[in-house]
Amino acid sequence: MDGEFLVEQRLGVAKGLAGGNIILQASSLDAALQSARRATAAVDALPGVILPFPGGVARSGSKVGSVYKGLLASTADAYCPTLRGRTETQLLPAARYALEIVMDGTEESAVAAAMAAAIRAAAGDGIVAVGAGNYGGKLGKYHLRLHELLAGS
Repeated sequence: MDGEFLVEQRLGVAKGLAGGNIILQASSLDAALQSARRATAAVDALPGVILPFPGGVARSGSKVGSVYKGLLASTADAYCPTLRGRTETQLLPAARYALEIVMDGTEESAVAAAMAAAIRAAAGDGIVAVGAGNYGGKLGKYHLRLHELLAGS
């Protein structure tokens, strides 16, 4: 309703890797947002990788599976601060906010580099933890382990 509407004349499709992610746990909303901005800026500067969510950040992270038959994914309740006490939480006690950054890329090395850059950029005041969704290994054949990513770059 404002601005321009653009349609691509050509569209290409290629194999790639989807679902690289980090989850930020923060003590304040301001700390979470500043951390997410640093992390997404670090990833934006890298070749072969995109952030598929608007602004690069998902406020409601997802997990594989659901209580509803036929629904392949649902909200990652373990990372929802407001659900503490009603679900098995993965949040540290000091975490009041959690944000997820998802990264898709042309190849495993591009996503690995993006995850490492995002983790390094995200660290800072008010950040309680930076982790990743594992999903019990159910999401795909690629398993990018954070300690190995950071050690290798």
